[in-house]
Amino acid sequence: MSAASIFARELQMCRIRVFALLAACAGMSGCSITKTVTPIEPPQVSQVCVLDNKDVLMDEFQPEIQRQLEAKHIPTQVYTGERPAECSHYLEYKALWRWDVGVYLHYASFLVYDAKGVAGSAFYDARRGGARLDKFGRTADKIRPLIDELFGSVSVGPILVPVQTESAATTPTPDRSARLQELKRLHDQGLITDEEFAARKQAILAEI
Repeated sequence: MSAASIFARELQMCRIRVFALLAACAGMSGCSITKTVTPIEPPQVSQVCVLDNKDVLMDEFQPEIQRQLEAKHIPTQVYTGERPAECSHYLEYKALWRWDVGVYLHYASFLVYDAKGVAGSAFYDARRGGARLDKFGRTADKIRPLIDELFGSVSVGPILVPVQTESAATTPTPDRSARLQELKRLHDQGLITDEEFAARKQAILAEI
């Protein structure tokens, strides 16, 4: 038997073993990756504040969440501690990774809150998918379908304006200045229209 024939036979056996493994996995309850999403209700959003979770040990995870939301023209900002008053919704997340030949997303959760409580949720769970090859892949691609469905039907309204007291300063505070800069950045990047930019800018300036 020639070397080429031996190589072809070994390649065929390897393919058979891979297919057998995948077939066995498909029939096992322990080989599953689940995605569960409850879309935001009611679907009216002005701005999403994303909690900076220091327990998630991947620096790009939180910025990726923001990128995906802003791609939907939803303004975002990151916060720690007390929730900012100008946000209509607040997103809290958790994420874990594991190593199995390569690093893969093991588990992720997204809880979205409004003033009344939990407004929507999404979960990615590969904790029982140890033998599945599709557990590997870019984290951004794993969470994109979750965020797409979670925020899929939302409409974007004007950013909320916090109630001001009589003692409020008559000049823009650093917080307002930062919000104006963020609003300009969103406009410059084409994430909001001219009309949205003008309306939101006017709302911020009305606080002065």
